Amino acid sequence: MDLLNEGDKPSQQPQQPARTAGSPAPVTDTATRVEALIAALRAAGVDITADYNDWLKVGFALAGEFGEGGRGYFHDISSLYPGYDQAESDTKYTECLKSDSGRTDISTLFYLAKNQGVTLERPANAAGTMQVAPRTKGQSDKNVPLSLSEDDPEEMPILPLFPASIYPALPGLLKDVTDLMHTEQEKSLVLIGSIVTLSSAMVPVMTIYFGKTIYPNMYLFVPGPAGAGKGKLDFCFRLVKPIHKEKLDRWNTAKDEYKKEYARYKRQKKGENIDPPEKPPIQLLRVPANSSSTSFQQAMAENGNLLMFETEGDTVVNAFSSDYGDYSDAFRKAFAHESFGYLRRGDDGEEREIDNPRLATVLSGTPEQVKSLIRDSENGLLSRFMFFCINATPEWLDGFDSYGSDEPLEETFDALGARFTAFTKLLEEKPKVIFRLSLPQTGKFNEFFTAEKDRMQELNGDRYSASTHRLAWCFLRIAMVLTTLRLMDAGTIKESVECSDADFDMTMEIIRVISEHNDYIFNVLDRERPEGIAVADSYSSATRKTILAALPGYFKTDDMKTVAKNVGKSLRTVRRQVARAIQAGEIQQVKHGEYKKL
Repeated sequence: MDLLNEGDKPSQQPQQPARTAGSPAPVTDTATRVEALIAALRAAGVDITADYNDWLKVGFALAGEFGEGGRGYFHDISSLYPGYDQAESDTKYTECLKSDSGRTDISTLFYLAKNQGVTLERPANAAGTMQVAPRTKGQSDKNVPLSLSEDDPEEMPILPLFPASIYPALPGLLKDVTDLMHTEQEKSLVLIGSIVTLSSAMVPVMTIYFGKTIYPNMYLFVPGPAGAGKGKLDFCFRLVKPIHKEKLDRWNTAKDEYKKEYARYKRQKKGENIDPPEKPPIQLLRVPANSSSTSFQQAMAENGNLLMFETEGDTVVNAFSSDYGDYSDAFRKAFAHESFGYLRRGDDGEEREIDNPRLATVLSGTPEQVKSLIRDSENGLLSRFMFFCINATPEWLDGFDSYGSDEPLEETFDALGARFTAFTKLLEEKPKVIFRLSLPQTGKFNEFFTAEKDRMQELNGDRYSASTHRLAWCFLRIAMVLTTLRLMDAGTIKESVECSDADFDMTMEIIRVISEHNDYIFNVLDRERPEGIAVADSYSSATRKTILAALPGYFKTDDMKTVAKNVGKSLRTVRRQVARAIQAGEIQQVKHGEYKKL
């Protein structure tokens, strides 16, 4: 997906004269250090180019520092890769020279070596800090210009989908909707979309966390390029559409009655003293994304519980960026059910206070629309959203193939929505349904998020701390939805429910995946990302996991070719990931062209 990210510091070093592969380099402090690093890498037998993205970073770092004069260094470093091809490396360095924007700093080279345990002493006069250049349009999400990304299919990232093992154990309603989908991406998309959509209609369900009442309502944004299949998300709304329609019908009836009463009031004769009628409160579940912020806040004040569901990213971006939009403050506060107020315009000038707002949000759009809505990692909206990134489907799908039913999907989802609506009527008869984790689950929950916070603290410092805490809220909210749907399956509603171990484990699997997608979006938007913490790191890890999972326990080169085709990557990318897995002790090379997983 063509999300853009921050680049590296522009290099001000002059280009050096050309040298051929293996010939002496011009004698400069930087050249001397690069040569020393190459010698150290060679002595240690360490390859820092096993990952394709890292190989490109090496090329751009050398091209930015030395120009044509870095070609020999690139060959020296690339030759440490077991599958080194001189002609291929030569072509790649030429591409780096042509596409280089000067924004990948030579320090990238030393950072990649440090990651593999090879370091050099930094000179005393070395710069102590790195300065980050502002975002430049046309830069890809991996410090690789978009023109090059489009030429190289392996530049398209792979983020994990939800594991196939969770679908058979889902609550009945979610199993029914995911069974209707064809591809694994469709299943994952509709699963998380349905969970968040359904969270908007579980009004009495709640839990206590840090002494605060939390309701199931969640925020989701689905970024993906045009044609990636985001339209499937729209079916999720049909699960709650009957609830919205009932509320809307009541409101329309009330408005018609108001108009009649108001006309009667205006027609009154002198002495009748008919009081003006009061406008009926807004009744709906789904609030349009193109509403003004005041209308949105009024709807929240009069409903208390809303769903913003919008699959056209431009609608959301235009509303949020307009003078009358500015939803940001209300969104941030509604996530944690914090009260907020607004001044209603009109003759009365009434100030309204919204207590305990509950909002669920499902949005989708292109990657660029994400950045238009949430401009950087410091924006408070970022940490409140779960992100699920999708890719365009590489193969052609048969649009005439049945989705498990002779009926259109719209009708099938409408029938499922009617079932859920009937359940919510019974659910709302309870004033409260208290959700709890068991004591062992609480221990596992705290253990997971302790590790998660430590991981993100190490990578991104305090700037990602809020996202980790709010991801914990999302964990509880997903678990609440799953547990509530179990009540629907059982046909009985209790006022106190405990999460089953199966649903707890399922929620953990979902959150692990969401966390990787959130990492990616955070790094894309992070203006202060350190040199070593690149967006590519998240995708590189995800790519390796996907490739290794697809390979059999014992495999040969032909198996790697098959996997490359199946996952939409080049054979070179698969080879590089296998080489990295060998370095990590995950795979052993039995003999030439034959490998086994460890």
